[in-house]
Amino acid sequence: MTDTLDDDDMLAAEYAIGLLTGEAFEAARARVASDPAFAARVVSWEQQLAPIADLPPLAPPAGARAALLQRLFPEPAPVPFWRRLGLWQALTGGALAVAVALAVVDLGPIAPPTRGPLYAAEIASDIGDFRVVALVDKARDEVFLVRTAGAAPAGRILQVWAHGPDEPAQSVGLWPEGESVALALPPEIAAVRGTLTLGISEEPPGGSPTGRPSGRVFGTVDIPGVTGAQH
Repeated sequence: MTDTLDDDDMLAAEYAIGLLTGEAFEAARARVASDPAFAARVVSWEQQLAPIADLPPLAPPAGARAALLQRLFPEPAPVPFWRRLGLWQALTGGALAVAVALAVVDLGPIAPPTRGPLYAAEIASDIGDFRVVALVDKARDEVFLVRTAGAAPAGRILQVWAHGPDEPAQSVGLWPEGESVALALPPEIAAVRGTLTLGISEEPPGGSPTGRPSGRVFGTVDIPGVTGAQH
């Protein structure tokens, strides 16, 4: 693995752990939205962090995460975590304990890739109190979301929305609990070509009563260049 990849892996870990601030955080956040390879590294670190932090285990669609890693890194070469000295020097307290645990995590075998484009994006609130990483899998017409900051208010749930250019928002599904969710894209959303917009709002139990976002919209993101599955 090259030095560039080593640095990217360290940066993805720092971003997932929450060590970055200011311009470094904004630059990494921009890369999550524009660089699928870097976004995949961030998602991988966040998936490893979840069980260590006593969060519910993540349950991505069958093979989706493995397929993404296989397509981006066909011959992975793991780098010992202790070689990334810059990260160790920045960690203290609980964050250091998390990093020690991450040093021995084994990602396991990687399954064959699926045939279809994968798109990574981040949905974040303007004030930074809510953040979700999204992976759109066009091989299965599914979206896999990992919540990395924030949550719905007590007594409310999250609802995922999507639409194509100049179209109204349509519900993709409810996200009532847990750090992650996998949702099938409705046929109208799966058929979108070009720019696909994803958003998340907080709604009453059972979802929006209006068919459109009725509570706070935490954020939206435009994913350009969306195409269909490869055949």
